[in-house]
Amino acid sequence: MKRVIAMMFLLFGLIGIFISCEDTTTNSISNIDKIVFPESNISYYKTIQPLFNIGCATEGCHDLKTKASNLDLSDYLGLKQRFYDVVIVKDTSKSRLIWSIEGQYGTAPMPPQRSLTVNQIRGFKKWIMEGATDTIR
Repeated sequence: MKRVIAMMFLLFGLIGIFISCEDTTTNSISNIDKIVFPESNISYYKTIQPLFNIGCATEGCHDLKTKASNLDLSDYLGLKQRFYDVVIVKDTSKSRLIWSIEGQYGTAPMPPQRSLTVNQIRGFKKWIMEGATDTIR
């Protein structure tokens, strides 16, 4: 009897573990203001792409179909196709992505609906300084 009870606890424990597991590679936040970048180890999939999804990769802008300025920000591959035009790894002063975010050198600030927070801008810069990779971390 003790063995049956122990097996039931083990079974329920395993079920609980599997139910609590979730895919942490995506971020389901739908409000751009709720995206907060950590101080370091910026994850493309947890912070950069969700922000792009809300503020940039939208219909009529930098989505796969429209590709405003011939730039698709709907996934890392789209960014990678124009990567060396847009992101200069470890040099935020020459990265046109930062120019656009901050509205520098005559570019219109992006996203056009609103400015990003100081934390988000700092996060983009940190991501570029960390290598601008698509790692999950």
